[in-house]
Amino acid sequence: MVVPKWGLLYHLTHISNLESIAEEGLFSDSQIKTVQKAVEEIGHADVKQQRRHRVVPLPPGGCVSDYVPFYFAPRSPMLGSIWKGNVPMYSGGQGKIVYLVTSIDKVVEEHLRFVFTDRNATLFAARYGDDLKDLDDYVDWELMEARMWNNTDEEPDRMERRMAEFLVHDHVPWSAFIGVATRNDKWCQQARRLLASVGSEIFIKPRPDWYF
Repeated sequence: MVVPKWGLLYHLTHISNLESIAEEGLFSDSQIKTVQKAVEEIGHADVKQQRRHRVVPLPPGGCVSDYVPFYFAPRSPMLGSIWKGNVPMYSGGQGKIVYLVTSIDKVVEEHLRFVFTDRNATLFAARYGDDLKDLDDYVDWELMEARMWNNTDEEPDRMERRMAEFLVHDHVPWSAFIGVATRNDKWCQQARRLLASVGSEIFIKPRPDWYF
């Protein structure tokens, strides 16, 4: 369950990326391109391109791809696209996708720079904020707790609002994460083996209810 304002934050990645993230932290898409790191991509290429040109109107500025994105809830529309096989550059299914979990408290504790949005950050309609006192005005917590987020006649923007983002500038160190979640025990054991190979210890748990 999401706890309003000081709740958990969720980042999706391919399980094969775990070792490098545990060793070096999680980089923004721009940083990955700069250092030419090899990662298993799971997102839409066209969306990534749009994020490279979408300007962030608040400090520290830059574009959306300069930030590491987090959602405020699991079972996001992005994971839904992967589940439905609608991501052309990735066909591995949702089983190989893991959640990297942190919290707003932890981000603040680590002194990381951030902004947040009221919907998908790529959209021109997205509102940006950076004062946590205003977070409840940006995030629809009731929608975040809903298992489904389909648009309705009354709320035609439910899906894009369900994709509200918490964006951390440049890089998130491994020390900022509080756990890893997988679809089932099989992938949980695989995540443990991968992280043990680089000497990392972190709470890992299967959370099938976070998947489709």
